Amino acid sequence: MNGVPPKPTLTDALSSQAPGIQWPAVVGARDAAVLSLLFQMESTQWLSGEALREQQDRQLGALIDHARRYCPFYRARFRNDLARWHEIPLLTRADLQTQSNGLRATACPRAHGKTFDIATGGSTAEPVTVRRTALTQLFWQAATLRDHLWHRRDLSATMAIIRQFPEPVDETKPGRWGGILGSGPAWHLPISTDVEAQLGWLQGVCPDILLTYPANLDALLTHMHQAGITRSRLREVRTVSGTVTPALRERCQQVLGVPLTDLYSAQEVGVIALQCPDGGLLHVQSEHVLVEVLDVQGQPCREGEIGQVVVTDLHNFAMPLIRYALRDWAEVGPACPCGRGLPTLRRVVGRTRNLAVSPEGKPFWPVLETRRMLEAIPQLRQYQFEQTAVDAITARLVCVPAPIPEQLQQLQATLEQMLGHAYRWTWQLRDTPLPLSAGGKFEEFISSIHDTGKKE
Repeated sequence: MNGVPPKPTLTDALSSQAPGIQWPAVVGARDAAVLSLLFQMESTQWLSGEALREQQDRQLGALIDHARRYCPFYRARFRNDLARWHEIPLLTRADLQTQSNGLRATACPRAHGKTFDIATGGSTAEPVTVRRTALTQLFWQAATLRDHLWHRRDLSATMAIIRQFPEPVDETKPGRWGGILGSGPAWHLPISTDVEAQLGWLQGVCPDILLTYPANLDALLTHMHQAGITRSRLREVRTVSGTVTPALRERCQQVLGVPLTDLYSAQEVGVIALQCPDGGLLHVQSEHVLVEVLDVQGQPCREGEIGQVVVTDLHNFAMPLIRYALRDWAEVGPACPCGRGLPTLRRVVGRTRNLAVSPEGKPFWPVLETRRMLEAIPQLRQYQFEQTAVDAITARLVCVPAPIPEQLQQLQATLEQMLGHAYRWTWQLRDTPLPLSAGGKFEEFISSIHDTGKKE
């Protein structure tokens, strides 16, 4: 015995609802449902890809039957059976905006619980509202709990969460981060907080785990590097709602000395993929969502190919989302060496509006390395690039002090080397942070060329 207390286990973190019963815990009905799903998922993750798809098809049949019967939008849409699945038209954000009444089911099984609406999509200027059920939230909770268990998180750890919140938060009073589990404190800070203020807050909270958006993490790393700040107690950085590049993972390890764990989700459908604790790939959560990655012809991409992400929520009977085009793009991954049969994504590369175009009109994914840009302008605090024409990009830079012309010339050469093309550059310099989107997020590269939106 070395005197170090053991990490809390799953059973230690459960609260018993039966008077006088401390261990093993007798949990309430909702928590029991989540644990039941998790118990099944511990088994299904080892099924082969073919066996997983067979189970998904069983559920798809029930979902489509329900959609045909209770959703006017789908009555004329589904003339094909599952054998001709790829002939079913994709569901778009425009459909959700203009056909919401027809997409909402006129009846929903009572056992699926209460319905509620979520609004999302402000960052793309295409807001949509989706109706979900209490049942769909059980799957979201089960996937989140799976993530904690996969990565063997210390449930007594302190977590700092910097993101957008649906309701105002008290920065001085912590909550809990373990979901149905008891956990250490979770401190919350709105993403709209200035980055320097975020750093001061983090120093006061002193977390074991930091959860934030990738773009915000990049800004934090830049400030930490410039100020020589380290997080000696930090064990892990978790990211959600954004694109994680290999360069960001490398910077996280260099500056903070801790790994980065990503989670891919969407408000419309919940958790889509979790990072494998062994192989590092993103495992699709096949127990509740069917994910397709399609090329520009609408055909399934093969391993190593990049295509648009199309999802089907297998259990939302209040507003079925069947073959829904998220406007995200991802690279199909290989079979994971961990042995799990869950399909993989190697990476999520961005949204359609983050797609760059060469001066010749060919689309490509821009790869921007902060480290190389800092070599050109060490005082660079934040950046955003907007492609306004096939041969023109506007660069918005937050620098204190402002860069000299020679630094801008060096940055331009670095950017054109990374992008692989020469452009006409417009420089917009400022000393205050760039504004966030309506969704509380920040995008490093935006294309305002209308043609890029046609690549769905």
